[in-house]
Amino acid sequence: MELKNKRIVITGAGSGIGKETVLQVLKHEGVKVLACDLNEKNILVHPNVIPYKCDVSKKENLDKLLKDADKKLGGIDIFYANAGFAYYEVVPSADWDRIDRIFSTNVFSPLYCLIALNLTRKSPFLFIVTASAMSHLALPGYAQYSSTKAAVRSFIDAYRYELKPGNQVMVVYPIATRTKFFDAAGKKVPVPFPSQSPETVAKKVVRGIESGAKEVYPSLLFRFIQVLDRFLFFILPVYQKIEAKKLESLKK
Repeated sequence: MELKNKRIVITGAGSGIGKETVLQVLKHEGVKVLACDLNEKNILVHPNVIPYKCDVSKKENLDKLLKDADKKLGGIDIFYANAGFAYYEVVPSADWDRIDRIFSTNVFSPLYCLIALNLTRKSPFLFIVTASAMSHLALPGYAQYSSTKAAVRSFIDAYRYELKPGNQVMVVYPIATRTKFFDAAGKKVPVPFPSQSPETVAKKVVRGIESGAKEVYPSLLFRFIQVLDRFLFFILPVYQKIEAKKLESLKK
């Protein structure tokens, strides 16, 4: 897909991967972006960027977002469901509201938008979602977050066969990305190794759009470890144990 003159919606656009993706797509002629975030003050100021405040964890907000995107952009060519957050913790209690909050944002929101777009749009679109490497490798301390990303990956693996002709889905699997994401996950949260910059992820997202990729793995090292683990099956469990030791301080 050529990015020239595309109408793009990006959620979680006020920081990290979302903000960097806005910068990258704006390098292409005629691109217009509806940049959504909980705090619109963090959104990039640019003539081709429309700031839009939105809590994507609520159905009524998503319905309004899709309608407003049509009004403000004239349609949607690309929808990037990037908004999400994590808890870094030893799960403290059986807290239904806490589980509901993270699943509403990380799972229900992208699934709802994809289904709504697929069933109602007459023009073809590309749907992108950030699923995280943790959807493949659950890490200690991120039990709930990892489960949300695994749910997204599993749903799209099956739902892509229900897409109407012309509609596409691309799933992005970044490793730990050096953003404020980890600051929001808890106090003194260790950034898992290896890590990468949001600029690296955003550039790979743009390349994925242009090449028509179904999946994007911004870290070649992570892909190599995945392949290697198929033959040396102890590698990923050892990595999980190393990360589990970091979690010990929260148990004290």
